[in-house]
Amino acid sequence: MEPKKTKDLKEAFLRSRTIDAELNEERKKKQREVQLLTLGSAGSGKSTFSKQLRVLYGDGFPEAERVKLRPNVYSNVRVAIKRLVRAMEKLGIQFEREESKQNSLCFLAGVFRRECWNAALGLARCCLRGLQWLDPEMGDAQDLSENLVSVENGQHCYELCADDKLSLEETVAIRALWQDKGVQDAWEQRHLYHLAESAKYFLDNIDQISTETYIPSVQDILYIRLPTTAIEEHEFSVNGLTYRVIDVAGQKSQRKKWIHFFEGVTAVLFFTALSGFNELMDDDDKVNCLHDSLDLFRDLAYNKWLEQTDFILFLNKHDLFVEKLKTTSIKSCFPHYDGPNTPEDCTDFIQGEFLKRKPVKKTVYPHITCATDTNLMKTIISDVHNIIVDINLRRVALL
Repeated sequence: MEPKKTKDLKEAFLRSRTIDAELNEERKKKQREVQLLTLGSAGSGKSTFSKQLRVLYGDGFPEAERVKLRPNVYSNVRVAIKRLVRAMEKLGIQFEREESKQNSLCFLAGVFRRECWNAALGLARCCLRGLQWLDPEMGDAQDLSENLVSVENGQHCYELCADDKLSLEETVAIRALWQDKGVQDAWEQRHLYHLAESAKYFLDNIDQISTETYIPSVQDILYIRLPTTAIEEHEFSVNGLTYRVIDVAGQKSQRKKWIHFFEGVTAVLFFTALSGFNELMDDDDKVNCLHDSLDLFRDLAYNKWLEQTDFILFLNKHDLFVEKLKTTSIKSCFPHYDGPNTPEDCTDFIQGEFLKRKPVKKTVYPHITCATDTNLMKTIISDVHNIIVDINLRRVALL
């Protein structure tokens, strides 16, 4: 019979080997897993980047799912029209045609989405005579006419349509409004209020997206603006590595929640919209978008929980930035800038402003991007993958 001491030693040895095997397997798993945290202000392109990863390395948005996203496209169109019309009132811009004014009132009243078109049209005409209406989507009274009084009749018109399609009348009205010079003037002054840049993409394609057989394309999905309101995780397999991408809401009110995701992060992907240099924030109209992004970058770069974490900086929406520079100087955002107003010089300057706001020893990898350009993002994501592999190898070596 085997002595008890020898038996105990063998059992201890086997347990040790088992633990070593488990640790080795865990180490290999760690080597194959990458956790990326996408951070940045709202509207900077974080979610679009996650969509691009899905296009390039995921299921690419199958048709069954794209069909379900059709209401999001319609919502983007309706929100864009309403914001344009309300901006015209705020900026004192007049409609070119009386028909456009009537259509705008119908939109603000929400009558294009009612089951009873004739009754709703009658209500819209009442509005034109100086009455007031309620916009159920906004939750309060809209007052764009003079000497308005409450409407007590016609509330039966406010039952929503059974589906979320664009009606023929609504499509005709959208097309006419978008072609109106006053609306185009409001679009050109969009830096004075908040309007998603994707609005032009959808409004330019209103005839296509309003058809009965319309199914959003992958490109359409990349342009959909749907603010992230919760934490979203996306998992992708790229060249043997498992990427876990965590996308968090960028609104100022949501940023306190970010700290819960700082632990175990391989790298931070920080997004900023270059085109926001002459825009105000949607949730704080006293703060410049790019200034907010610079302050946020500095705070994160010096955060003690991210002290050892490398950053990949995406200077995003470069295409829109280049377009804006044709008519606007970045001195509106950086009065001390004394260089030429060329895309190259301005981009280099803004990149320098970000890099000045990091600790000396922190590594930051800058990239100039346009998140809606799949061909460009394919190359950039390949570069990012190589960076992540290097970061991951250094991280694993410290385990």
